[in-house]
Amino acid sequence: MIHDVSTGSGRLPAGFEALEPFLDHWSTATSHERWIRRAGTPYPEIVQFYEAMLPRAEEATVYLEQFPLDDMPEPAQNLFKLLLAMCHTSIAVEMHQAPTIRHAPPQHALKIEAGFQPHG
Repeated sequence: MIHDVSTGSGRLPAGFEALEPFLDHWSTATSHERWIRRAGTPYPEIVQFYEAMLPRAEEATVYLEQFPLDDMPEPAQNLFKLLLAMCHTSIAVEMHQAPTIRHAPPQHALKIEAGFQPHG
């Protein structure tokens, strides 16, 4: 089933508008940027985002499967970036209960220069 990609704001697909408040903070271009964003976000904000995304993750995945990875309309790309960010926040919530690993160096020791494109 093909879904309508339009919304009132045009930033997210129809039906996902409730996630728009998270878009400016959590929509990043690469895995490294998502890691840095998670590490620099207060834990309560991570949990808030994770709890908003988790119940919508399967629906978002099904919606996104209708598009080729390298040819998504912008609202779908934005939703995909939120879904990728949710994967990063799931580590913080489900494993560490903190933005980063406790007792580990605060900076990411490895910088990922290139990842799977187009969403690195």
